[in-house]
Amino acid sequence: MNIPKIHSISKKILVALLGAFLSIFLLFHASANLCILRHDGGAWYNAFCDFMGTNYVVKVFEIILLGTFLLHIGLTIWLAITNKLARPKGYHKPQRSKTHTGSKLQVWTGILIIVCLFLHFMDFYFVKLGLFDGNLNFYEQAREKFQITHIAICYLVFFVVVWFHMRHGFAAMFQTLGLYNYKYGKAIEVIGVIYATVICLMFAAVVIGVYFGL
Repeated sequence: MNIPKIHSISKKILVALLGAFLSIFLLFHASANLCILRHDGGAWYNAFCDFMGTNYVVKVFEIILLGTFLLHIGLTIWLAITNKLARPKGYHKPQRSKTHTGSKLQVWTGILIIVCLFLHFMDFYFVKLGLFDGNLNFYEQAREKFQITHIAICYLVFFVVVWFHMRHGFAAMFQTLGLYNYKYGKAIEVIGVIYATVICLMFAAVVIGVYFGL
């Protein structure tokens, strides 16, 4: 199999930059979802969804976001394949380093995220296209969905997977960009844990809040 030769460092840097962009988007997405918990009959959340669904600038951004996501996935898989091909017989001794373990975990959490996001995107676009109950607005559809036990549990498990992926990815991003060193390494790891925790708790708070009727 002939794979185009692009330096692995270049691919890693691009993956890191794309990951940073997606991490920022997740903060925006989680903040918007908190509108579901407002006791305003869904006014804020419905207005936000209507704006996101009708504004042409947002539509362009959606294409950019989808392209970023697909490119991030594609490059990550490409890196995994090229790294595997570079050592077809494997190492003589298994590596137990922290970086190796974290990277290996990233592959599996990434695969789980791909599957979950595919289902989530299908759900989102089915709602957007009006393929669900047309008598319910975005706010009502979201609250109805999160009140179903198995759906709520699946989303919470998904957020745990996202947390693990972001936790390692945050520090790996700084390391790839050459911003990780012995002086600031620990602080970067702590900030990464906090950032991932805050975002995932914001997402989880909406599911838990709706499920318990808050």
